[in-house]
Amino acid sequence: MKKVLVVDDNEGIRRLFTEVLINEGYSVDTATNGFQALERIRECVPLVVLLDSKMPVMGGIEVLNEISNSYPNLHVILISAYTDQKDVKVALESGLVKHCISKPFSLTDLIELLHSLNI
Repeated sequence: MKKVLVVDDNEGIRRLFTEVLINEGYSVDTATNGFQALERIRECVPLVVLLDSKMPVMGGIEVLNEISNSYPNLHVILISAYTDQKDVKVALESGLVKHCISKPFSLTDLIELLHSLNI
């Protein structure tokens, strides 16, 4: 089964993504912060990570920096309410992340993006 890791400190976002992705046939794991995300990735590498850019303690950009060397082929979709945020721009421009979805987001666009990545 196609596994997706949803990383967001907002329980409502995690629940929404989980419900939609399960209905689309994905297996979903969740994490509430960057440290949990890294643990989950080490335990069982997912096909894609939906990663909130702003979280307390360890944000999405820090997680990207941690996983970019160890898991260079891992698809990451950054989710941000702050697409004009300097860190997000740098991550996109440097190739650290290839895909970013802005909040508020369209669930249809997310599913289409996953399908375009053959996930």
